[in-house]
Amino acid sequence: MQMNYRRHREKLLFLMFAGAIGIILLVIGGYQLIEFMDSTSFCGRLCHEVMYPEYTAYQASPHSRVACTECHVGSGADYLVKSKISGIPLIFTTIAGNYDRPIPTPVENLRPARETCEQCHRPERFAGDLVRVHTTYAADETNTEKVDTRILRVGGGESEVAQDIHWHIAAKVWYLPIDKKRQEIAWVGVEDEAGGLIEYVDPDKVAEVTPQRLAEKKRLMDCVDCHNRATHIFRSPEELIDMALAQGKIDKTLPYIKKLGLEALDPPNPSLEQAFTKVEALEEFYRTSYPQVYQERREAIDKAIEELKEIARLTTFPKMKVTWKTYIDNLGHQESPGCFRCHGKLVAAADDQEGEVIDADCQLCHYFELQQK
Repeated sequence: MQMNYRRHREKLLFLMFAGAIGIILLVIGGYQLIEFMDSTSFCGRLCHEVMYPEYTAYQASPHSRVACTECHVGSGADYLVKSKISGIPLIFTTIAGNYDRPIPTPVENLRPARETCEQCHRPERFAGDLVRVHTTYAADETNTEKVDTRILRVGGGESEVAQDIHWHIAAKVWYLPIDKKRQEIAWVGVEDEAGGLIEYVDPDKVAEVTPQRLAEKKRLMDCVDCHNRATHIFRSPEELIDMALAQGKIDKTLPYIKKLGLEALDPPNPSLEQAFTKVEALEEFYRTSYPQVYQERREAIDKAIEELKEIARLTTFPKMKVTWKTYIDNLGHQESPGCFRCHGKLVAAADDQEGEVIDADCQLCHYFELQQK
């Protein structure tokens, strides 16, 4: 009787010990799994085909050393759990291959920028005015260079006071988008020092500005309303070729190199292989059309071909149907409305200001023209 009791006790102790070890291993394994799922490798490489365009753009971006989850999830257990739960259906979608091509931008699911961007970019230390030197090249025989230098009135700097462009973040600016991509703005409200609201409306969308819609859909403006492609930036072949020429990665003295590069890469090719074939045809062009250049500048030609292939890698994503025109970039106003979603469009609603349009004067954000040649 006593012997049996001792055996049962030993078994129980063994099971308890084994169970404790198992729980510890599960906790360690679970932690390692969560850590892997939060890694850039998981986001960019495991879902290789789905995320290939985004991961490629990320690697060439200013935030290439910032983990995906620091922006897309952020800190805090609640958002961590929410991200894992919301990601479960995506696993099955990816396995089945039923995902959208291109993948949509989930702007409505992003955390407020004050909880992510401002963890690194201190809101009380706004950048000062920035000098931008914009170098472009013509698609002619000599790749004629044009340099345009101007100052962007970002605001802040040593004064540590947000003004000009970054005034939008220091102030409390509310807006009402009426489309998923936040390109159609029907109403803007700016809180004044007295706690009141200065309102502006789009005359063509007054009927869509209702109290219920404002209560449910209005949004406090933050960083990502302008910097919506801060990391996943898909630049056009023309922009990338200009950058390569300015940086000396492509020899700007090669005849027609800008024109040839554009013809090879714009419009988008149906495959990366076809893009490479077009780029490699540059060698034959110089051999037949510029034999002396071909004989004397082989190294420069080969270097240009390799750089154009790299540009092709950054712009050719046919499987996911992504091009440099797929995603709207709100920073600026050259490729999309950007600033002009509100400026020059919405008018004041107050009786004493009725009809006054939100200023769209270029001098609000730019100083012109410092240097041009």
